[in-house]
Amino acid sequence: MRPRFALSRWFSLLIISGCCIAQPVNAAEPTSEELNRHADRCRELLGTSVIDFYLPGCVDQEHGGYLEELDANGKFRARGEKFLTLQARQMWFFSVMAENEIRRDECLAAARSGYEFLQQHFYDADRGGYFSRVKDDGTPVDRRKHAYLNSFALYGLAAYSRAAKDDAALQAARDLFAKLEEHAYDREHGGYQEFFYEDWRPITDPQESPYVGAIGTKTYNTHLHLLESFAELQRTDPDDLVARRLAELIEINTTTVQHPDVHCNIDGWSHDWTMIPTPQNIRASYGHDVECAWLVLDAGKTLDRSPDLLRQWAISLCGNSLEYGYDNEHGGFYYTGNPGLPSDDTKKEWWVQSEALVSMLDMYTLTGDERYYQVFGETLEFVEKYQIAKEGGWWATRAADGSATNNRSRTSMWQGAYHNGRALLLCSQRLKELAKR
Repeated sequence: MRPRFALSRWFSLLIISGCCIAQPVNAAEPTSEELNRHADRCRELLGTSVIDFYLPGCVDQEHGGYLEELDANGKFRARGEKFLTLQARQMWFFSVMAENEIRRDECLAAARSGYEFLQQHFYDADRGGYFSRVKDDGTPVDRRKHAYLNSFALYGLAAYSRAAKDDAALQAARDLFAKLEEHAYDREHGGYQEFFYEDWRPITDPQESPYVGAIGTKTYNTHLHLLESFAELQRTDPDDLVARRLAELIEINTTTVQHPDVHCNIDGWSHDWTMIPTPQNIRASYGHDVECAWLVLDAGKTLDRSPDLLRQWAISLCGNSLEYGYDNEHGGFYYTGNPGLPSDDTKKEWWVQSEALVSMLDMYTLTGDERYYQVFGETLEFVEKYQIAKEGGWWATRAADGSATNNRSRTSMWQGAYHNGRALLLCSQRLKELAKR
């Protein structure tokens, strides 16, 4: 049986024929002045907490690409290696900033540095696809290829091709999609195999060091980001096959990876989409679920599908995160928890809050329910008060009440300008659009 929502401050009771029915408690509808204030606030935070932090410091002036960590004095430094995911995400971010005329010349130059480094050093000119890790100077360290990592290469290439009006970058994106279609697409069971050796042989040895998910599995995480990158490519360069694969990824993220009894998605699955039955796997990831809601809505829009077709699915998926993963006292979303139970991992991750900001605004736009807008505002308040570091950037992890944790990172091989920078840009744009209604 699916658990019903526990009654919280979001609901009141309506008694009908002896039955208790939870009814939403509507908050006040925001005025256009308030929406514009929040939009300006997001745009200002984009500049001060993200762009000013990463530019120009993160651009590797010696080798190209991007530096991935800070020294003891808070300055960007080489860490010995560069990671495909971070490099591609940074390239995407700077490309989109340039495309939106935000410090265009500086951001486009930064994006070009990432693009040239990617093509010169991560790209496998013999077999296609992109290696996982290289040294600071571009010498390959890990020639294996992962669909998750390569999805961000595709994401960044599509965005850079638009910002720079670069046909070679667009062709690189097309070529990468073709390689994923050739080597990773599972024609028997659907979805994508994820991890490969340099020559695209699937990795099945459990002794291999993983990146995302257990060796030999399919993951919600990877398929969510493939959806994101295919949607970016489809918007940039519409194609029938990309559209079909994107439609399949919508199906996977809305039905295939869902827990059988609870409105949350589960990360690890076998090749035939049988859920991995371990306690470590059967967990709700509140950040991924709220991220999934808005990314799927965005992908549907890319395919000209009405968002109303996904309304109840999105309400249910976000509802689980709101009921069990949202902090009603301090604002913001917790990290994970057992399905259908209150969170037992209440730390606040920078990327979770980032994705929640966009998701809650999109859910407000979709439903008109002011609860979502209220959660957006409370989460933004938490972010500005606790997640954003006065020293620059965002703290990767805070405690539930906003206090510091042992993780004092503000950037890393997994943490760049992608989640938070994207969220602040999109929220600013969405709020401006709402204010015009």
